[in-house]
Amino acid sequence: MQITNFNYNPKLRQFLVDYSLRMYEENAILDDEHLLMEYNLLLRDNNLNALFLEEYLTNYLRDGEDIG
Repeated sequence: MQITNFNYNPKLRQFLVDYSLRMYEENAILDDEHLLMEYNLLLRDNNLNALFLEEYLTNYLRDGEDIG
């Protein structure tokens, strides 16, 4: 199964937005097409764990303490 849109994956979309903002800062392009391209790049490179690391970092910074 290949993900072709975010209709049933809003959390994945948000993970990709957060990741893209951190990686590309002001150069981040956050439309669905580019987010799907980023997802496919992470998938191809077997690096989807970067999304979960980004979520951890975001939660850690928001909460101010180690959550795990």
